[in-house]
Amino acid sequence: MTGSRSSIGHNGGPALDDEDSGPPTPHYCKYCRHWSPPSDWEVRAYETFQLGISKRRVKRPSGTCDRVLMQHGKPLAFSATVDTFGCLNFAAKPPAPIRRGHGFVTVYDGDRIVWQGHEEDLPEEYL
Repeated sequence: MTGSRSSIGHNGGPALDDEDSGPPTPHYCKYCRHWSPPSDWEVRAYETFQLGISKRRVKRPSGTCDRVLMQHGKPLAFSATVDTFGCLNFAAKPPAPIRRGHGFVTVYDGDRIVWQGHEEDLPEEYL
């Protein structure tokens, strides 16, 4: 038996204490705070070409980044990159804020609908 006793049962995965951090984010440009995505028009044109709706050939849309780092010790560069590209200067975007109060609510009394509307307009008596 080789190795120390403390390594028994450990498979090299992440520490179990960090369970609330969520799944790991891949280091792709689309998840980086430095990357600017392509216009919606370019993305829609490419999707219609990929689906075969449009016969006009469209190149894969690319965004832009002015902080691309390809090798450690080299200068940062400006580049047009696709969403699945990754560089050594990756910085994860902060999580999007959770929007609350924009849901549609239906309040029932038995089988009868008593009130319907947006969550922020819900009367106090139904809270």
